Amino acid sequence: MKTAIGMMLLAGIAILAFELPLGAQTPAEKGSVGRGPVAKSEVQSRKESSMGQFVIVCYRPKAGKDAQLLELVKNHMTVLLKEGLVTERPAYAMRAADGTIVEVFEWKSAKAVESAHTNKAVQAMWQKFGEACDYEAIGNLAEAKQLFSAFTPIDFG
Repeated sequence: MKTAIGMMLLAGIAILAFELPLGAQTPAEKGSVGRGPVAKSEVQSRKESSMGQFVIVCYRPKAGKDAQLLELVKNHMTVLLKEGLVTERPAYAMRAADGTIVEVFEWKSAKAVESAHTNKAVQAMWQKFGEACDYEAIGNLAEAKQLFSAFTPIDFG
């Protein structure tokens, strides 16, 4: 199938590439951007898509668990890659001013996200995350309230 590459600005901080079949309209061209809830059929077609899904996850370390959490984030993608659930794109880890770790990565598909919830290796890893951190919504971070959200990079090198 012939495709065209499109670009999308996400929350003013990241540019994502996506493919559209030639002749297909983007949401902006259809007039659906900024017009409230998305139609059920559009949500369903996104779920069935085999394209990746970028996610932004925020981990607020529990008291005394910062080193444990850093180690978990360092190995997070290795586990997900081994289980075939994420793409080969590199993940990005950064720290907010309050110590929360923010990770951006790409699941292979909506199906991969679903299967992670029944995958024994992923469940064991998520249990360890639960012991080391509390999950936080990106919108609750002070940085997310800024037009250009700045975070300190974490280099696991």
